Amino acid sequence: MRCYFGVCRMKFLILQWIIPQTPIEKIAKLVPAQFKYLDKLESKGKIEKYYHLIGKQGHMIIVDVSSDEELSRIISEDPLFFQSRRKIYPLTTRETHKKHLRELLAVPH
Repeated sequence: MRCYFGVCRMKFLILQWIIPQTPIEKIAKLVPAQFKYLDKLESKGKIEKYYHLIGKQGHMIIVDVSSDEELSRIISEDPLFFQSRRKIYPLTTRETHKKHLRELLAVPH
């Protein structure tokens, strides 16, 4: 978590893919709505990166949020929420990870 001027931010990797049994008619209706939703999040600075997962009918996004509530809202308001599966991973910087490992292993800087 990064904090600037009292505002803390967290990054999460979200891997999301459409459930294979989802009817094509439903996909055809919801995918354009999802693109519009993701565009809105990107314009607000909530999406840092987006990539389509080739051959998986899905994508990965890195979101930048201020709380777990904001993360939950981003996920639950997705038009494809009920037709998707997802895995969510918290992210940290390499520098933060190195610092944590040094502390755990008691390695000097």
